[in-house]
Parts: sequence; C-alpha cells; structure tokens
Amino acid sequence: MVAISGWQEASGVSLDALIDDFCEVGLAHVLCTDIARDGTLAGSNVALYREICTAFPEVQFQSSGGIGSLADIAALKETGVAGVIVGRALLEGKFNVAEAIECWQNG
Repeated sequence: MVAISGWQEASGVSLDALIDDFCEVGLAHVLCTDIARDGTLAGSNVALYREICTAFPEVQFQSSGGIGSLADIAALKETGVAGVIVGRALLEGKFNVAEAIECWQNG
C-alpha cells in the first residue's frame, strides 16, 4: 500500500497499481521506500525490490529503508534496483561512502 501525507496515511492504492498508472505516461524512475524498515538498519526488503523490478523492467528503482550493512547493499544487487539509499547507516558509521560504492560496484 502506498502511504501519503508524510507516510501517515494509507492511500488505498497498491504500489503495483500506482506504477502501472504512471508507466502509461512514461514513468522511468522511482524512489521506493519501505517505510516499515526505514531507519531500522535491519536489512532491506529484498523480496519487494525483486518483485517490482521484475514486474516493471522499464522502470529504474532506487531502494530505500533498512540498509544497515554492506551485506544489505550486496543483497540488493541481485534484485535489479538501480541504486540504494543508505542514509542512517552512513550517519551511524556502519560503513563509509567509499565502502558502499565499492560494495555496490563489485559486490
């Protein structure tokens, strides 16, 4: 379910339905945050990103929410996402930018 109003309300629209609607008008990029995992450092929702990347190969997805380790970044490479948001993990010193880039580029 897509959240609105600063993630405080459910929109009543599924992620797949929203992407379908916007693909009709040329959607190319989506920043997708799993808000249940955002800020938790508990790992990304790999299954979600694999599912949407498979369903919508014409869209480049950036994943967000849950990244807490380099292993979490590496796990997303196989999903098809084009990028990863790693905010809190960087702020808390779980790894540095160079390590994250190296992991993303070289696994």
